[in-house]
Amino acid sequence: MSSFLESLDLIRRALASQYPEFNALANVLRSVRAGELERRADATGGFSYSVHGRGCLMVGPDGAEVDIDLLPDGHEAFDVWRLEMFARSVGMDPVPRRDDLLHECGELVRLGALAQPQPGWFSRRIG
Repeated sequence: MSSFLESLDLIRRALASQYPEFNALANVLRSVRAGELERRADATGGFSYSVHGRGCLMVGPDGAEVDIDLLPDGHEAFDVWRLEMFARSVGMDPVPRRDDLLHECGELVRLGALAQPQPGWFSRRIG
């Protein structure tokens, strides 16, 4: 879980240095829909992104895939499927089981490190 959040931070900082819209997912989606930002692009340093529906898949130079969605309430969130995808992309063996990932996320919610804005969706606690 911590490696997912660390990769998210690293990749977003790298993309934001080239594309200021990456300071917030809502800005990225708005810019793509307005035609101001490409739906897919390769950035300097081996980073890339691909906007889909209400979210964005971001990839680091090491192949780490971090995917987040924008929920209707404005939270930038992920679910256990996205955590599994990340684990596969970085070569975790074995890939953690969904039940274990869900339990770990639940513990982080309980500890106040994550929020659960909707059942099955998790985000960084804001404020």
